Amino acid sequence: MSGETWTWAALALACMWIGGYATGRGRPIRELTSWADWQFCYASRRSPWFWVAVPIVFTAVAGLFLVRPRRSLHNWRASRERDRQRGRDVQIPARLNRFRDR
Repeated sequence: MSGETWTWAALALACMWIGGYATGRGRPIRELTSWADWQFCYASRRSPWFWVAVPIVFTAVAGLFLVRPRRSLHNWRASRERDRQRGRDVQIPARLNRFRDR
C-alpha cells in the first residue's frame, strides 16, 4: 500500500472513532425513542408527528422483546401489578372513607 492509502485509512479510522464516540455520548437512539414515546402518549392522533412516532415506538418495543424477552415481560407484569395496587385505594370514594375507618 502506498503512503496515500495509509493516510486515507488512518483518516477513515479516526472519523469512525470520532463518530462512534459522538454517538455514544449523544445517544441518538435514546433521544429518538423518548421523543417518539412522548408523541405517542401525548400528541393528538390527528397530528402527523403521532403517525411518525408510531413505527418508532413499535420498533423499539419489538427490539426490547427480541433482545431481552424475559426482562421485558417481567417489567410489563410488574407495571400491571403496580397499577392494580394503586387502583385499590382509589376505588373507595372519598365520602365513604369515614365509614370505612369506623
